[in-house]
Amino acid sequence: MSRPMTSTRNGFVEAQGSGVQILANARTALDMGLPIHGIVSWVGTASDKTNRSVPSPGKGILTNARETSQGISKNPLLDLRFRRDQILEQQRQIQADLQHNLKSLEQQSTPPDDAANGQFERKKLYLYHKALRHSKQILRDLGHEFWVSEPDISPIRGALSAWGLTIDDLDFVSLHGTSTALNDKNETSVIQKQLSHLGRSMGNPVYSITQKFLTGHSKGAAGAWMLNGALQALDTGLIPGNRNADDIAPELETNDFLFFPHHSIQTNGLRACSITSFGFGQKGAQAIIVHPRYLYATLADAEEFHDYKRKLLIRQRRATRFFQKGLATQSLFVAKEKPPYTEEQESHVLLNPNARMEGQCYNV
Repeated sequence: MSRPMTSTRNGFVEAQGSGVQILANARTALDMGLPIHGIVSWVGTASDKTNRSVPSPGKGILTNARETSQGISKNPLLDLRFRRDQILEQQRQIQADLQHNLKSLEQQSTPPDDAANGQFERKKLYLYHKALRHSKQILRDLGHEFWVSEPDISPIRGALSAWGLTIDDLDFVSLHGTSTALNDKNETSVIQKQLSHLGRSMGNPVYSITQKFLTGHSKGAAGAWMLNGALQALDTGLIPGNRNADDIAPELETNDFLFFPHHSIQTNGLRACSITSFGFGQKGAQAIIVHPRYLYATLADAEEFHDYKRKLLIRQRRATRFFQKGLATQSLFVAKEKPPYTEEQESHVLLNPNARMEGQCYNV
């Protein structure tokens, strides 16, 4: 019934359901042993234009491919090794400046007076904080958002380059694919223009996943639903085919960067994907997701990775026991009736940014 991208498509099929994801920064996920299904390398929304037609699809997410150098960007920051060398060099300079400033401070200080009022230690602390701020600024300038101030690097290109990938490494796109005549034509055209503008190699089409052929169109959070399917594809390397795609619509044939498989295809591994979602009022959204192995490759050594895997295994076992117990005792969800702090602690917790829980109570 739901037949996205086909010549016989005739409107979407309503469904119920949504998706849920937990977002965490990489260090938190590694330290806590959280399961990492994908790296959110880029996410953005677009409000296209003023239009009196509510369901009319828009093209605003084309801005995610915006850059002044069409095709191949020559910006040296796209070189991962160059960025790394720049970070290391500037960090060495920060440490050298810090040592120089500390030495000058010791020479200028008057020990009896400064030691008495703690001024010497406060000055040292300031210098350390200053060095830390500069170090963080370098990571902001040359880290995973190095491209933000570069007009010749688009968000999509920058998001991929942050992990050493190019537009040719975008293996599949998970389409909104509503099975309506206007959306399917517009969405594929937008993706085609993005890939063409960013210089994807001819003869290297992306796999197109149209999950709604199976699930229908949920009434809410359809993009989050599709994201879970895309994460499963990244994990397994399996591209699910559109079993209802018996005849791809002829108006889509000009999109030579997109491939619409009918049968599922088992690949040797996937690297990155794009997920798009289009809403009423010309509202669009797009996310670039990268396989978590690229995060693991940045770890200091194998021991750190194995330590993370041990934490993950423990967490998975505990989660499985909790889930099974919840099913058996009908206690998967327990509504809370009070906050995790007493009335006496409430003001202290809300006012103290360093308040943290220890066990079942707050340490304020």
